[in-house]
Amino acid sequence: MMPPGHIAITWAAAKLLTKQSLDYRRLAFSAMLPDLVDKPLALWVFTQSHSSQNLTHALLPNLLLLGIAVWKWPRALPYVLAFNGHLLADRMWRKTETFWWPLFGGQTFSSYRFMNTPQAMTQVYLDILRRYPHVWAIELLAGLYLGWFIKKHRLANRANLLAFLQTGQLSED
Repeated sequence: MMPPGHIAITWAAAKLLTKQSLDYRRLAFSAMLPDLVDKPLALWVFTQSHSSQNLTHALLPNLLLLGIAVWKWPRALPYVLAFNGHLLADRMWRKTETFWWPLFGGQTFSSYRFMNTPQAMTQVYLDILRRYPHVWAIELLAGLYLGWFIKKHRLANRANLLAFLQTGQLSED
């Protein structure tokens, strides 16, 4: 899944599941954090993995983070759930070596193709967009939802957008 899909699903879930005041900037960041961690790791640490979904796309680190949030830091729970939701959105259970890491070995992750340079990673994403039309459909729906979100919360208005970017809070519905 691409960034708009991760963010749209997270924001939609937050709107549906809670009336709690949340920081939507932090939700978006949390939803994208597994990619923000694993892409650089693929380029510089796990250079032989042939994957850009490594440590933070595995179940164990996600469960550990969830446990810490539940036990010690409950206010962070919505953001940890956004982080955990990334695994669901990427359907990581289908990539068993990564999902169950480290059970298959310390640097064993599900392989796709060589993507351990910025150019190779770009080519892989372009290939995914060409080969898997459902990605386009999901991202189109995500774009429509984000458009609705912007309209509903009047984020096209400069003052509202600046307030949102500064606080992460939405205007009243």
